[in-house]
Amino acid sequence: MKAPAYTTCVDRKQYKNPDFSFELAAALFVAAMAGPLNPISLAFDLYLAIEVAMKVCEYLLHGKLVCLGGNECAIGHVTSFETVDDKEGFEKIDNDFCINVLPAPWGLESFTHDTFEHNYQKVVDDGMQGNLIREQAGMPTPREAHAGKKYSPYSTTYPSKNYIDYDTPSWMQGIPFEVPVLHTEIEGERIRAVCAALHGPLGLIPGMEKFCRWKPAGIPVGRWVCAALATLFAPLLLITLPLAWLLGADDNRDFRNAGSLKRGDFIVVYGRWVYDAGHAGYNELHPLLGLQKAPEPAAGLSDPQKFAQFRQRWCSLVSETPVPGFSGHHTPKQEKVYQAQLRPENRWYLHPEIDGCEPDKKPPVVK
Repeated sequence: MKAPAYTTCVDRKQYKNPDFSFELAAALFVAAMAGPLNPISLAFDLYLAIEVAMKVCEYLLHGKLVCLGGNECAIGHVTSFETVDDKEGFEKIDNDFCINVLPAPWGLESFTHDTFEHNYQKVVDDGMQGNLIREQAGMPTPREAHAGKKYSPYSTTYPSKNYIDYDTPSWMQGIPFEVPVLHTEIEGERIRAVCAALHGPLGLIPGMEKFCRWKPAGIPVGRWVCAALATLFAPLLLITLPLAWLLGADDNRDFRNAGSLKRGDFIVVYGRWVYDAGHAGYNELHPLLGLQKAPEPAAGLSDPQKFAQFRQRWCSLVSETPVPGFSGHHTPKQEKVYQAQLRPENRWYLHPEIDGCEPDKKPPVVK
């Protein structure tokens, strides 16, 4: 399965937590000068509300993810899913579909006897895939830092140590245990759709989104100008914003008929490796660019050399898969596969013996 990508990531030194103190001070100043119910104050408050919304959009799409070094691949078992139904209120604007993966070769039985901190350390020191969930140097303080910590490892909690199964029944009770996992996210379209609607008709102008993010000398001139122009279309936003929200799917696990997953499935995931500073701070694959179910070997994954060979084989195949019907921004490997898919002999639907064709052959050279 190939999935969409709407976000970008920033360098760890460029990350900034969102700050609205300037807008608050500006609103208070204008209200003090003109009066809170003065038409000028009300118009300025409307402008500030749109400008703040644009700042939030910029942060969600292009500011909260910190780059960790390109795309990465991981193999393991699905431990849990997270959908829009797990969120409340404004958080539902983020309709990404999340899949938590226990990195192979670890199994649930390895985590029932120790603390989560000890279990987490076992995984990050395994010399195989643990580095993907290891705290990286120089990370910024996240927006929802817990007790000043810059890193909070992601986990899946199972309800009972006496029932060790990936698909534990919801009614099961006992002594719970936590499993360290790699968090991955298939990006939903709701944030992008709502943020695009926020610009009103201006969003139809090519390059307008890029202009709205223009910051000469670090000053958000582009956003200020775009917010002022969008204020002129404020009545239209009352229609476009709710519509854009409703058009976003609440569950995109079956993106483009990609199929379904269940807890315990053994999968290969491929995506951009980032640090999510928008929450408590943890590593993840976001966006998830490729996902494939794989046959789990009966034995041998605990051997680092055999595991490396298995991982390299599957990760190479998943990373070569192009986005269906999309010919731009492919890696060289993806573009090669994509061009091969376009050839007439490879565009059959039933079976090549029925509706396929033979590739064109060059005529023999006459000497």
